[in-house]
Amino acid sequence: MEIIKSQGLGQASHDQCLRLSEQLPKRSKVKKRLQQWLARHMDIQRQMTPLPLLASSDIIESLFGSFKHIIERGPQADMNRTALLIPALCGNLDKTTITQALDRASQRDLKMWERENIPYTVRKKRQAFFKSNESQKAGNVQLEKWGYFDSLGGG
Repeated sequence: MEIIKSQGLGQASHDQCLRLSEQLPKRSKVKKRLQQWLARHMDIQRQMTPLPLLASSDIIESLFGSFKHIIERGPQADMNRTALLIPALCGNLDKTTITQALDRASQRDLKMWERENIPYTVRKKRQAFFKSNESQKAGNVQLEKWGYFDSLGGG
């Protein structure tokens, strides 16, 4: 774990872990499973990137720490929509990349994507419900509609 966490999973760390696993007893389940895990994840690493695969949650924790810091600035941030910020916090984006992304993403496309992929939060559902019922009086009219008084045994 220490080797993979500090170096990531690449050919050098793979070979080092394999050598260490050879010290385990021949019939060890840990040895067998470790070697299977190493082989499977080395295949993944080779297909994805020439760089070692990171095997630590430290980076993700740091990313979400930055994300939380950003969303704390806004009152009642819509978490679903704000989650779209996370990719912008990954990597080193230069001005050209950001400009191209903004030029290619229309507001209409973003709204359509959001409708298809991000469900409404409870707060949004509540707002939509009350907005659609603004013409009705609040209070007993809505409670009667939901059968509230019937459920209490009243009428």
